[in-house]
Amino acid sequence: MTIRNVSIIAIQEKFSNTITKQLKEIIGDKVNIHSVTVKDIQRHTITKDDVVVLSNNLIKGLVNELIPEECPVVVAKRDINYVNTKELLNLPSGQEILVVNDNKTNADETVQSLSETVFEHNYQAYSPTEVMPKTIDYIVTPGEGHLLPKELSNVIDIGSRLLDFNTVEEIIQLLEIDIAKSQIVRRYFKACVSLSTKNNDATDRTKNDRNVANYSFQDIISTSESMKQTVELAKHYAVNSQIKYIHMEGAPGTGKNMLAQAIHNLSDRSELPFVSVHCNSKNLNEAEEALFGLKNSGASPGVFESGENGTICIEDIEELPLVMQKRLFQQLNDKSIKAKVITTSSKDCKELVKKHLFYDELFHLVNEHYLKVPDLSERKEDLLPLIDNIKQRIQKEGITFKEEVLEFFMEYPWNNNVKELYDVITYLSLLEESPIGMKFLPFYLRSKVDEQKFKDIDKNKMIISKIEEHGFLGESIEILKAFYEGKKEYVSFGRYALKKHLEKKGHNLSEQQLRARLEVLQNLGLTIVRQGRAGTTISRSGEEFIEDYLKSQESTKGGK
Repeated sequence: MTIRNVSIIAIQEKFSNTITKQLKEIIGDKVNIHSVTVKDIQRHTITKDDVVVLSNNLIKGLVNELIPEECPVVVAKRDINYVNTKELLNLPSGQEILVVNDNKTNADETVQSLSETVFEHNYQAYSPTEVMPKTIDYIVTPGEGHLLPKELSNVIDIGSRLLDFNTVEEIIQLLEIDIAKSQIVRRYFKACVSLSTKNNDATDRTKNDRNVANYSFQDIISTSESMKQTVELAKHYAVNSQIKYIHMEGAPGTGKNMLAQAIHNLSDRSELPFVSVHCNSKNLNEAEEALFGLKNSGASPGVFESGENGTICIEDIEELPLVMQKRLFQQLNDKSIKAKVITTSSKDCKELVKKHLFYDELFHLVNEHYLKVPDLSERKEDLLPLIDNIKQRIQKEGITFKEEVLEFFMEYPWNNNVKELYDVITYLSLLEESPIGMKFLPFYLRSKVDEQKFKDIDKNKMIISKIEEHGFLGESIEILKAFYEGKKEYVSFGRYALKKHLEKKGHNLSEQQLRARLEVLQNLGLTIVRQGRAGTTISRSGEEFIEDYLKSQESTKGGK
């Protein structure tokens, strides 16, 4: 029987890695599973016998022409990994929970999943354009903790969402796999456990079975001086047939693999195979098999056999353990190896050698010809040309950005470099908005702007908790409201006037009780006690607290 292929297409590599691993856990013994991001897909990537899984419906327009008509297409539906919900289940019922995801649609879907299953709590999807609720007990995020300030104490990360069971079942039906539903269920939950927050390492890129060098130097933007120097040196290395080893160092997302492909395509080996191996995996057996093949098994050749006399790219070489680095050195030092070997690293291997974390002989061998790929933050002159290039590649040249967004892009550090820029522009292109303003940016880009909002949740929760310790939250809110309204109307309240005002609201307090409540509010910085007849007034912090509290109460009423 012919083994069929499942091809996963996504914008973000994080999603494709997670779903690839999930499907391998469920049907990896019955089909080949590949993944590709929108930026890397080419006409030959998907074959006519593939079952195609799209990360969402929005990318159909971007990839439709690259998918053969014969291919059945499944649009992924996702669900939370319920293996990760133990902390939620252990909370007292009735918690007010804010759900934060990378965009409003995904946040709404997560809220729906949680509400349907972990129904003991009240959930609200976070949106930067809406009023932030202040009476929040916990913040829940499905693997998007980087969107939140690090110092928040009430965050529960339930891990990345997975393909829901119905999507998995649809894929299996299209593949015509003969497997009992009970077995699918068992394997589905095995995958959930494997991908739980305790066990998850979604990186699954040890070997790419569809190795093709798609990029040339014409595809590489190099307006900046730093990138120009790198490209010129890379071209020199490419055309020199005597150069056998090239080592590239650069942070993740800087485009090292793209540069390796360009070197291959400019060299005299361009008609020969280009084979890439990614070493950034905890599964050492897979890495060993990819590099050296299986003993006594012609069915699984190593990279040096499948690469023949072409180009072999070994990515993140520093992730290999020392014992495997020594074996790799012995293999590379073999005079029978005719291929050009390009190695890449995200760390400074010279420093690793000093710390005895990298095999020195291997370093001196591969570092014979060195390339430093600069961070995007070091080549800001390339930013706007890169954006134009991305728009052209995804056929969305009509989208424009407001000046405030372009200014933000120029100031933003782009920690994940060109890869992050590509993901952001592709995401924005799917919104069909133009010009694109700040409010349309992905949540995490606005995290610095939104950071204070999340801190206010913690602060207001602490204030309410402190007042509740004394058992008079309702009375304290009425006191703050009286001071707040009085300040707007230029009306002051002495203690006697305040006592009478509270009695009208149904709060009958003795002088001693009122004094105690005012003392707590003063200690929390919500009121200011003035000398003489001026009495007590509300502080700026008190105004912010009561405004947020009243807004959240209105929001809660509106949602019921």
